[in-house]
Amino acid sequence: MPALTQPYEAHEREGLIIAYPVKANAKIWKGALVCVDSTGHLIPAADASGLRFVGVAFESVDNTGGGNGDKRCRVIKRGSFVYNRVGSYTQADIGATVRAASDNEVAKISTNNILVGTVVELLDGNRVRIRIDNHTV
Repeated sequence: MPALTQPYEAHEREGLIIAYPVKANAKIWKGALVCVDSTGHLIPAADASGLRFVGVAFESVDNTGGGNGDKRCRVIKRGSFVYNRVGSYTQADIGATVRAASDNEVAKISTNNILVGTVVELLDGNRVRIRIDNHTV
């Protein structure tokens, strides 16, 4: 396509919530950190190779017994959320990036480095608030 020579309607959509096809036999819980796998299907986040973080599940979807894409799950693409933390954190970790340890846990370091957010608040000895903006694809 050539460069524009007249106005173009790009059909802007805010993009706060996007629906993704769910992987066969996957169960997504509302509030879970979620990723797409190498086939582009949604699964719960994990410290596993080949995953790309897409956001936080807006709803629970059970595709147990279903095929790839038989169900779709809406995913929140930005905001701040509270998750369990793996490892020790101090106030100096505000602004640090965290990675998926599971669909409900974040860690400062991990094997596969699936970046999911930036620490914005330490809530207690077990939980941290992260901001996912700029970490979703």
